[in-house]
Amino acid sequence: MAEQLRTVHGFREGSKASWTDARSTGWPPFHYGRHRELDDVLVGTVNGLPTRAAGYELVFNGSLHLYGLALIMLPRPVDWLEVRGERPFSAPRVPDHVPDGQLTTGVPEFDTVWSVYAETADAQHAASAPALTQTMLAAPIRFSWRTHGSELLLWKRDGWTDAPQLLESISCVTNLLGVTEAYPQNLQG
Repeated sequence: MAEQLRTVHGFREGSKASWTDARSTGWPPFHYGRHRELDDVLVGTVNGLPTRAAGYELVFNGSLHLYGLALIMLPRPVDWLEVRGERPFSAPRVPDHVPDGQLTTGVPEFDTVWSVYAETADAQHAASAPALTQTMLAAPIRFSWRTHGSELLLWKRDGWTDAPQLLESISCVTNLLGVTEAYPQNLQG
């Protein structure tokens, strides 16, 4: 996938240091493990937004765990909102990291597969908009994402299979958020 991003989509080598803030939160997928490493750190643009992509690996209890990451810089700060298409890793020594503010959308086919978390009234309104459930149910693959400040982080256990799948996932969320115009334009129901 990294080679596709470089040769077909114009990404170039990036810096591991650029991931320091995102990794320091302690939120999934950065909430467990030892020997944490980033690889294939790349920078580019997707939909006109500065984007970083990387592989992330760690060891827990002797087992290697892999994630694909994408961090998109948003044009303005947005309220915290987290949508999970996969449950974060948990084990007896790694409790499930469940943030406050879990919402139920009332759409059974969505609520059985995805989890949504929001705290502020604006983010809760955005999370309950039909556009969110429709978009995520139509997503190319299940993945998780979170907005925090001016960043949008996407992560996928075992990574995306190829560059088009990653780029479709990024476009899915950035189009949903309407970040190229006015957030949360598309989520206002």
